[in-house]
Amino acid sequence: MATTAGQNAPRGVVIERAGKPALVVYVFGRYLRAAHWIRNAVLIWMIGSGIYLGNPFLARLGLGQSTENLIMAQIRGWHVAAGWVLLAFTLARIYQFLFITADGKLGVGHELKMGRILFNWRAWRDQSAFLLLLRRDHPHVTYSNYGPLQYLVYTMLYASLLVISITGILIAAPYTNGGIAAWGAGLLQPIEVWLGGITTVRIVHRFVMWWFVFFTLIHVYMVVWNSMRTGNLLIEGIISGFKAESVNVSEHEPEAKPKAKAKR
Repeated sequence: MATTAGQNAPRGVVIERAGKPALVVYVFGRYLRAAHWIRNAVLIWMIGSGIYLGNPFLARLGLGQSTENLIMAQIRGWHVAAGWVLLAFTLARIYQFLFITADGKLGVGHELKMGRILFNWRAWRDQSAFLLLLRRDHPHVTYSNYGPLQYLVYTMLYASLLVISITGILIAAPYTNGGIAAWGAGLLQPIEVWLGGITTVRIVHRFVMWWFVFFTLIHVYMVVWNSMRTGNLLIEGIISGFKAESVNVSEHEPEAKPKAKAKR
């Protein structure tokens, strides 16, 4: 496997695999990768505990009322605690999306600038062709780490995280005696009224939960399929931070040095 430095991407290298070059670049930062796995672990716990809270099957074992109440209270408590962790990571991720530039400074977010890919019809065409197996190479846009469909789905994902957090606070408030949940529910009360009451809030909360289940299954499948089909190291990338993109090696050859001026 030969490697050569990339001219247009100083943080990457061009690797040669069976005559097919690929540019390997550092795409996923340490915080983003750590937050990804922590968020996943929290979501798995919240989905499992949420399903139990909606259907407390241990109550059918005849453990006694006090034991059942204790188990329910413990699971609800840890469910709510995980919800606060999820909300904290979500707010931090949205802040990064909106205000962190490519070089890690404050400004217009690097990922926010990628949003113009949603209005690039050629990107939609190329990604659709790739997903429908009408083209082999994964489409690549220089200004975006995501295709238009990916960008749209990820935007919906973080909007959904806010929705499930808001509805979760409203649901948790009646089970607390004051505290931040009660304070937050007081601020969010107009949303509960707008939705038509706590019953609708619960329905929305559960609906978004199943959206996360569906998203996770499709996300894992697409990552594995994409990585195996294109060899872009996408599975490895969320661990190492590096991702590969197919390129033409000639596009990344070192720039020729300017000739020295002749002495007079």
